[in-house]
Formats: sequence, C-alpha cells, structure tokens
Amino acid sequence: MAANNQKCANCEKTGLPILPVRYTVLPKSVKAKMPAGITGDRVTNVGLTEHQYGLRTLRDGWLYLFYEVGARGTGYWEAYKVTEDGRLWKQSRPLPSVPTTHPNCAQCAIAVPMDVIAIEQPELCTGKVYIAFSQLAWHPRTFDKYEIYVDLRKQRMQWIEPSKWISTGKDGAGHAVVATESSINDVLEYMPGLDAKQLGLLDDKQRFTADDGSYRENLLAREVSRYPLNIRQASPASASQSLVKMMGQVGKADAGGGGATPPTFPPMLLALWDAVGNVHELNGFRNDPVSWLDRYGSQQELGMKVMALNDIDTAKRIVDSRTKQNLATQEAMAKEAHAMTPLGSTTARAGLAAQRARALAGADAARAQQVNAYYDDLDWMAANNIPGSYQTRLIQIGRFSSAGSATSSAPYLGKYRDEIMNEAREYAKAQPGFHDRNLDRMQKSEWSRYEARLRRKQLEDFRKPYKKLQDAVFQLQETRSNDVGKWLRAPLLADTLEDYYCDDLSDSFEFEVVVAMAIDGLGSTPSGLAILDELVGRWKPTDKESIVWRAVAMNHPAGREELEKFLASALEHKDKPLEDDGVKYVVTAVKYIGKLTDYYKKYSKLALETNPAKISYLGAMYKEQGRDVLLMNIGDRVFEKFRINKLGDFVGEKIVQTLFLQRAGIPVEDALTLVRKQALYDKVSRSEILQRFRTARTVLAASTKVGPNPTTELYEVWEKLKADKDANALKELRLGRIAVIAALCELVNFWHLLSEAKDEDTNAKLIKSGASLSASIITITMTPYYGTLKKAVRTLSWKMVGGFLSGGGAFAAAWLDYGATRKTLKSGQYDVMWILVAKTLLGAASGTAFVIDAISTAAPLFKKLAARSGNRVVIMAVEAVASRVAVVASLRVVSMLITWEATIGLLALQVLADVLTPNELESWCSRCAFGTGQESILRVKDHSVEKYADMAQQEKAFDKAMTEMA
Repeated sequence: MAANNQKCANCEKTGLPILPVRYTVLPKSVKAKMPAGITGDRVTNVGLTEHQYGLRTLRDGWLYLFYEVGARGTGYWEAYKVTEDGRLWKQSRPLPSVPTTHPNCAQCAIAVPMDVIAIEQPELCTGKVYIAFSQLAWHPRTFDKYEIYVDLRKQRMQWIEPSKWISTGKDGAGHAVVATESSINDVLEYMPGLDAKQLGLLDDKQRFTADDGSYRENLLAREVSRYPLNIRQASPASASQSLVKMMGQVGKADAGGGGATPPTFPPMLLALWDAVGNVHELNGFRNDPVSWLDRYGSQQELGMKVMALNDIDTAKRIVDSRTKQNLATQEAMAKEAHAMTPLGSTTARAGLAAQRARALAGADAARAQQVNAYYDDLDWMAANNIPGSYQTRLIQIGRFSSAGSATSSAPYLGKYRDEIMNEAREYAKAQPGFHDRNLDRMQKSEWSRYEARLRRKQLEDFRKPYKKLQDAVFQLQETRSNDVGKWLRAPLLADTLEDYYCDDLSDSFEFEVVVAMAIDGLGSTPSGLAILDELVGRWKPTDKESIVWRAVAMNHPAGREELEKFLASALEHKDKPLEDDGVKYVVTAVKYIGKLTDYYKKYSKLALETNPAKISYLGAMYKEQGRDVLLMNIGDRVFEKFRINKLGDFVGEKIVQTLFLQRAGIPVEDALTLVRKQALYDKVSRSEILQRFRTARTVLAASTKVGPNPTTELYEVWEKLKADKDANALKELRLGRIAVIAALCELVNFWHLLSEAKDEDTNAKLIKSGASLSASIITITMTPYYGTLKKAVRTLSWKMVGGFLSGGGAFAAAWLDYGATRKTLKSGQYDVMWILVAKTLLGAASGTAFVIDAISTAAPLFKKLAARSGNRVVIMAVEAVASRVAVVASLRVVSMLITWEATIGLLALQVLADVLTPNELESWCSRCAFGTGQESILRVKDHSVEKYADMAQQEKAFDKAMTEMA
C-alpha cells in the first residue's frame, strides 16, 4: 500500500491474476526447468549448446497489453512500468517520461499485488489479449503500428484468451499455465534453495587466484547475469505459497450476492518473450571470462607479475632484435668485403677459365696436373663464396708453385695446400647453419647479463598457470560464441526490433545500442568473427534480419532504402581503381544517401546533447562510455570485404569511407574532398613511404613530420577534417566515432602499403609502424571509457570490461592481418588490451610518444583527438632527425602483438632496440617482481636492493629503462 495507508488502484486490483515472467537463458550449472505445460515456442526452438532456458521475473522495462475486446470496450491498450526488481506499476498513455511508482507498497508483505497484473472482468474479454514485454518505452507510433497491422502484432506479441481461460485453465498458445506453488517455484527468483551467488559477482573477500598464479577453474567458468537477481523466496515462509494466496484474493469473482462463496479465477503464470535480453545475456556470458582475466591482473601482487612477465619477454625480444640487426650488419659488411676479393666478383669464374686456358698452353702433363688442381680449387672457392683470407693463402701457394709459374719446380699439391682446402671445406660445410648458430650464440651472450638478474624458475612457474588462464579464457569465449550467433539469427530478435520507431532519434539511438551490445567483442575468436562476417554480409538493410546495416542506417525506412542502393554501388565498383575516373562513382553514390545524411546530422546533435531529460539512461550510459561500439566491431570486417591487395585505392572502399565519415559527423563536402585528394595523391604518397622504408636503417629514420608534396597534401585535408566547426565539435561520442573511422581508414592504407612491400625488410618495418599506430589509436579511443568504468555499478563495470577488452583486442588484431586470407586469433590478444588499460590507469603512459607519422597520413587528426581525450596520452610527431626519440609504454605492446604469429618470429621492435639502455634495464630486472633483488657496484660486488613496491612504480621504472638514454 501507499505510505499513508490509503488504498490505491494498484493494490486493490481484481480480475484474472497473471504473474508475468520472462523466458531467459541460464548457465547449465543452474538447476532450472520449465513448468509442465510451457512449450517455449519461438524460444526453446533456438537450440543452445552451452546454455539452457528457464524462467525469471521481468527485468527493468515495460509490459504492454492490447485488448481486442475487454471490459473497457474494443481495441484498447494498457501499459505497465516494470522496475528492476520485477514489480509492475500501471501507467497512463502516452507514457510518462517519469513513470509513476509507489515503492512503499512493495514492502508490506512477502507477496504484493505489484508482483502481478489483473485482467478486469475477464469474462468480457471474448477476443484475444495480446501481451509483450519490452525494455523500450514505446513511441506512440509503435502502439499505432501494432494496433493497425495484425500480422506484425502476431509476430511480436503473445496472446491469451481470458474468457476461455477462466473456465478451462488452459492456454492455446503454450505460454501459460495455472500459477501453483509448484509452477511458481520453477521461476528462478522463487526457486527454493537457489544459491543466488551462482549468477552474481564474486564477493571481494573471496579470492579467484592464489599467489603462485593458479586460479579457481570453477569460478572462471561462472557466468554473471547482466540482470541482478531479486530473490523472492523467503525462509521459513514460502513466497510462492504467499503469492498463490494473494493471487487468489485478486482473482475472486463477483458471486452476484446471496452470500455464496465467490468462485476464484484460476491464476495464470505467463512466460513472455525477451529476445533482446537473451542475446545481451548470452554475449555478456561470452565476455565474462575476459572480466575474470581482468580481475586476475587487477590484484596488486599478481598484476605486478603479469606486467613483469610481459615486460621481460618484451625486453628479451628487443635485445634479440638488436643483436640480430648487429649480426646482419656484420654479415653485410663481410659480403661487401667478399665482393672486393679476387674471387668475389660475378665475372671471377669466367676469368679463371681464361687464365686456366693460357696456363695450360704448352704445359707438359706433369705441370698440367698442377695447373688444373690450382684452378679447380680457385673455381670451387669462387662458387662457394669462400672468404678472402682463404683465397689469399691459396693464391700465394699457387703463385710460387709450378701451377702459377712455368719456371718454378715447387709442386702446388701438397700438405700446405691440403690444410687450406680442408679448412675451406669445413667453412663451406658449416655455412648453411652458420647464421643461425652465430645468432643464437650472440643473443644468448647479449641477454645473459639481464638473465643473471632474474629468478627464471619463478617466472616460468608463474607463466604456466597464466598461459593456461589465457588459453582457457579464449576457449570459453570461442565455445560460447555459437549460442550468441543463434540468437543474433533468431527471427524473434528481428521481430522484437520492430519496437523501435523508425522516425524517432531517441529510438534510433537505442536501436544502435541494442545491436552494438549484442555483438560487442564477438570478433575476438574465430567463431565470433564468422558470425560478424555473416551479419555484415547481409547487404540489404531493407531486410529486417540485416540488423547491423539497419543500425548503420539509423533504422530509418528511407535511410535503409538509400543505404541498400549505396552498398550495391560500392560492391559493384569494388575493383575499380580510384585514380582513374573512380571519384565520379563515389560522388554519385553519395547522392544516394541524402536523407540518411540529414539524419546523421541530427544524430550528431544528439551525440552532443547534455540535457539528461532528452536522452534515455541507456543512451546516456553509452554516450558517456565514449566508444563507437558498433563500428569498432564491424568496421574492419566491412572494409575487409572491399579489400584489394594493390598499392592504389579502389572505389568500393572509398564509398564506404564516405559513409562512415558522415556517420561520424564529418560534412559530406569534406568527406568528398578527402576522396578527391586520395585519388590524386594516395598511390604516390605510398610509393614514397615505401621508398623511405627501403632506404632507412630503422623505422624512426623513415618517419617524417612534413613529408614530400603528396603526403603533405593528404596531411592538410585530414587537418581540415579535425578542425572545430563549433566549440563542441569533437567531444564524447563524436570524438570516439571520428577516431574509429580514421583508424579504419589508416588500416586500409596499411593494407595497400603491405601489398607492395615485396622485400622482408620493408615488410618488417611496415608491420612495426602499423602496430605502433594501432596501439596509439586504441589508446586514444579508449580514454573516455575509463571515467565511465570508475563510475559504473559493479555488474555494469564487469560487463563493460569484458566487452571492451574483447572488442579492443579484436580491433588490434586487424593490424596483423597482413596478406593473410583470414585472421588467426589467439589468446595473446587479451594481454594487449589489458596492458594498455593497466598502464593508462596507472598513469605510466603519461609521457608516451607514438611513432604515427611513418605511415599515417591522418596523423594531425590523431594528435588532435589525443589532446581532446585527456592528459594520459601524448602523441608526438617524429622527425627524421630524431632517431633516438623516447618511444615506449604502450608502443611496447607491438612486441607482444608480433608474437601472436610465429612467422614473424624475431622481427621484434627495432624502434625500442634503438633506444634501449642496458644498465637501466639490468637494474629494472633486479628490482621487478621476478628479480633477484641484487645489483653490482661497478660490476664488482653484488648487494641487496629494494624491489618495486607496486605496479605503478614497476611500470614507470620499466618505461624509464627504455627511454632515459634517448
């Protein structure tokens, strides 16, 4: 009852009592079952492999009823607000912006009238009553749509027939049964003996891990519900028993006087569809393991070990890379020296043949034997690249023997000649593995000074459970992906998305949020990536199943039609080069989306909206988060479909580029200006970039702040794109959107560069630059996310971490897809995102400089975005002369990125190798989590040193070790 004990309509309801619950997905660990008689049509026929179906009370949202015939006439609606705890409060229409509730009414008993709804005078409801649960407050036009279009209503809403139910207690649709204590006990919140902790977060006092790095495997498999349990079952009293009794009071029929005991309408338990809740819950379950991984590393001691493990591995690869380059330099010098020896030239063997012929002229048989032996030996040395030291000794023998002089009586063949040739043959025999043996020996020697300061056994003992955890996380995500995919393909989901009114900005925004949350992070494993590819491949936004393109089209009917024609044009001209007359096709295609462009302009204003009353809670949360979740998840997959492995640009990819730029709030004229400039200069600029890489010794030497004319032209057009049109032009959601599309454009540029990088050295330098650029961009795009994470409630932050790390890791992985027909995703990607997040939160990346100018024509834009996104990230231009610039922190993630692919092996980050300071690194090794705690004074005597106390101190010291001597 209300606080003043006055009776309210909600408390005094009478009629057919209905307990509305929802179909839900549950972990298999929960002992759940459907009440007998509930068929689960359109839900249970979506087969799951890793989860099961059950019933739960309604979650935060709305309940809608449409009466064909009822106590109040024909064709009318009722609406109820459902609070987070599943209580129902009747509302007026049009729906109020702030729903009316009386919380005190719900606190007066175990079971309260707000747990149920009542169909008044059910005997008058001789037609069907349609019922739907939705998380969305329906637009007035949505009500009209479902009222007018009967087929659409039947696809979206379930129905009951109250006048038949009250006499039979049976439901023809298979979604309702009589509400008994037994059937109610099958609803999760009412289930006797339910351990609510099964679906909740781990208590902060409970440990997920042990000090040795091992973890509780049963907890890793635990799945946390996005929708917290509000347990009804009380002890020792039975909530289900009390609820049945209360429903009996609500359901007492009018006996018509005479003192007879009034009959009771059979109470109904009605299971309702919740397709959006199901797909969001399943994707949340899929991302939960990554949140467990984050929890693992967030503990101070374990976090220090995780960071130290990655830092040590990274430093080892850097030292090895430097050693490899030194050896390559030595071998190159030796090769140059060999070319200057008598037998090193390309014409040496032909010259030897001519000399042999002259020496043999007039020689007797005995001398001819000596001459042939001498020239055979020289020819063999020339053919086998034998060094000059061997050649010189052999030539000296020949010159003073009968082989080289007709007047000499000394034989060429003999002990001294045999010694030289035996040594030369041993050298030739060892040559095939000589480089690898030398490299292995040198790398071991170079690393030994650092290895001496580490407790290797402890490090490797920790690595095993940590690697096991990473692999388990990856495998859990992979196996759970298929269940998400099944619900993304489910017809019921497409039908439910009809709730979102097509011509309302708020509903358009909510539509995108719903789709984005359903796919967030899916690309982190092969099965998830295949699901994304399937969704992207539904190229017709007018089809209701094309949910991602509907989201791109703002779910607007005209926009969907325009986008379909637009995408068809992009696909048709996919293979057409841009630099010929391709720009005209882009200009033509842009004209197809005039209405959608106007809608994007309105949408940009919504992204800048600051009045909370004008945007929903979910929309506000998403906006505050700052991530363009939709494009971050599908962007790479879209551009991949238009990928042509050649140096120049192609029309299809540029058509898509203009679409995404306009979606990010860039005016159409600016987007087309960029395309025109790219048509003129992209190919030439890439050729010049490749030429710089081919002639530069390192990546840094190839970087230029102000490039040649073509590159400068492209710099200028990107500079204009980021210029503020007004004071609020680049902030919050819009900032994130522009960063993501710019990153995708750079990824396309990266692919084109790699397609023409034919030699290994240029390819390696490009990969290093591309990966460093990706680390920069990811750090920029994720900066607004931190503030939201800190302010979010525990369950929400748990889900955000899982989705963000999964999605960001997959986004980073795109930069390693160089020349591959398909991505190879591995568990190491989680490290990349976790390290980036941890370092930024620790403030260890505050002085980070990123090499972005080497291959990025959009560098000015990224610098502007970085400045806007906060003080944690600093982007610096790298001039050609700044060959020893400080380059670390997040950039060292590139070294981890590279290790995902065995084919790259020792192509570690030379950028860091150039600035490595051994003494600082040796000191860091001693003091880190796996250090010995011992250092030497002038390399004479070891003494104890204090080790790092926390993660921040350890990581800042590592960065210092990398940069101090720059």
